[in-house]
Amino acid sequence: MEQRHRKASLKGISIFARGRRRDALAQAAAAAQSEVDARELERAKQRAAAQAQLDAEWAQLQANEPDAVIAALAAAFEDNDAAAAPLGVTGDEATLVVIVPTLAGMPQKKPDVTPTGRPTIKAVPKKEAAAWHATAVAGCILVTVKEAFAVAPGLNSVRIVAATTPERDAYGNRHPDVLIAARFERERLDGVQWTTTESARILNDVTSELQLKQVGVSKTLTPLPLDEEPELQALLNAIDYEELGA
Repeated sequence: MEQRHRKASLKGISIFARGRRRDALAQAAAAAQSEVDARELERAKQRAAAQAQLDAEWAQLQANEPDAVIAALAAAFEDNDAAAAPLGVTGDEATLVVIVPTLAGMPQKKPDVTPTGRPTIKAVPKKEAAAWHATAVAGCILVTVKEAFAVAPGLNSVRIVAATTPERDAYGNRHPDVLIAARFERERLDGVQWTTTESARILNDVTSELQLKQVGVSKTLTPLPLDEEPELQALLNAIDYEELGA
């Protein structure tokens, strides 16, 4: 920057005009410093404006302003492996939906060894597949809930619906299955041993409300009967599967 000012100030001044060159260089140094000061002032203004914007957004999140919370949650969920979306905010509670894998989406085969020690591939037993499925569904729920509490500091509870993505019927409509509906309170997540406890166990232990249905010896997760749950049906009707990328 100073080099640019020096070059501009000395333009047209003979190298033998020492006095004029000295004055020009002094003016160049002053101009360069003035430009530095102006840029620093502008950066300080920009930082102050950005901080003010962040403070305002943080205040809205702490106050659970619905539009701000929904926007923060939607942005946070964008890169999740399990598609999720906020459906609404009431007081200090948010309602979310997360799209979870189906039982059919679980691995059907697994590596094994024969009685003689030869490597082979065999079908996954139904009970084991059901356990994998329950673990995957619970994991998707917990990741979504933890992220919601992380980005929305004013939330004290979260209701979440775990639904599968159905195929379209002949009329182009989707009829999702709800596998789990649950309510989480922020304070109940304190102290959870996340790295050493299975997700299904955490789900059972920390929820204040939990609806699920497991059938048979394998305890397979089965869709909840929505004809008995009008509130859940209403939530599902609000889901935009295309927007979720489902």
